Amino acid sequence: MKKLLNIVLSASFLAASLTAVAEEAKGPTIFERIGGEPVAREIVSDIWDNHGKNPIVKNRFQYSDPVYVKQKVYEIFAMATGGDVEYTGQDMKTTHAAMNISEMEFNAVVDDIMDALDENHIATQEKNEILAILWSVRPDVVNSNISTKALSPATAAHAH
Repeated sequence: MKKLLNIVLSASFLAASLTAVAEEAKGPTIFERIGGEPVAREIVSDIWDNHGKNPIVKNRFQYSDPVYVKQKVYEIFAMATGGDVEYTGQDMKTTHAAMNISEMEFNAVVDDIMDALDENHIATQEKNEILAILWSVRPDVVNSNISTKALSPATAAHAH
C-alpha cells in the first residue's frame, strides 16, 4: 500500500510539475518580451550596421544585398526567439558550409549582435537567452578546420 501511495504521489508531483512547465511555456516569448517586430527589425538593422563597421567581418558583407540579408536575418531571429514568422532561407549548416567561417569571425558576429541588443536596451535575461541561441548554432556555422579562438572578451562581458 505504501508503494502504491508513493507512486500516486510521484505521479501527482510529476503531473503538477509538467503543468507548471507547460504554463510557463505559454508565457511571453523572447520575441514578445523584446518588443516584437518593430524592435526586432531595428536590432537586425543595427546588426547590419555593426557588421559593416567590424574589421573582422565587414568584407564578408560588402557585396551582399542588404535588403535580402536583413530580411533573412529578421526571419531567423524572429523564428528563433519565438516570433510567429516563417524562416524562408536554408538551414544554418547549408547556408554557411562553403564560407569557411572561423571562430574569430563567429565571435565577431556574436559581438555585433550583442552590441545591437545593447543599442536597443534589451534586458540582460533576454540577451543571455539570445546568446544561448547563438551559441547553439555555432557548430553549424563555424568551420571546425579553421583555427579556434575562445569566446571574445566583448561577448563574455555580455553574458552577465
